[in-house]
Amino acid sequence: MGIIELIRVFALSAEFKYIPIREEEKVEVQKLLEMVPIPVKGSQDEPSTKVNILLQAYISRFKLDGFALNADMVYVTQSASRILRGLFELFLKRGWANVAENALSLCKMVDKRMWNCMTPLRQFKGVPEEILRRIEKKEQFTWDHYYNLNAQQIGELIKFPKLGKPLHKMIHQFPRIELNAYV
Repeated sequence: MGIIELIRVFALSAEFKYIPIREEEKVEVQKLLEMVPIPVKGSQDEPSTKVNILLQAYISRFKLDGFALNADMVYVTQSASRILRGLFELFLKRGWANVAENALSLCKMVDKRMWNCMTPLRQFKGVPEEILRRIEKKEQFTWDHYYNLNAQQIGELIKFPKLGKPLHKMIHQFPRIELNAYV
């Protein structure tokens, strides 16, 4: 079971079966459906589809217009961590390691409001969105690669030399551990 199926299982939770589909929010839900990164199965008139879209919109940090839609998002996100951690523990007790790993990964995404593919630098305030996107586009560079660069090299890599030193400092604020094991 991958992330797509996990989000669907979460959205099908009995806790959300009474979330209404209001006529005035259908246009915005349709716009969000086109923007969310993970494809959504099901009709737009189903509560589970709306919950799925709201969870993805929350992780993606989309801004919502309608008051009712914002209220529903608050309800969904308040329950998200609890339900997803419950699913994680259930999968762990059953010995389903891959599914448990995916559930834990989704828990972290909800808690940090960041998709796995996003740079950890998004946790810092004040880093321009354009710079974050440039870093995320450089998929060939691992986090260790950034850690081993000096401030000047980071500035050159993102084509913004002035931000090299602050980004270098932020990158080195993340904990790092090296581990060797001998058998």
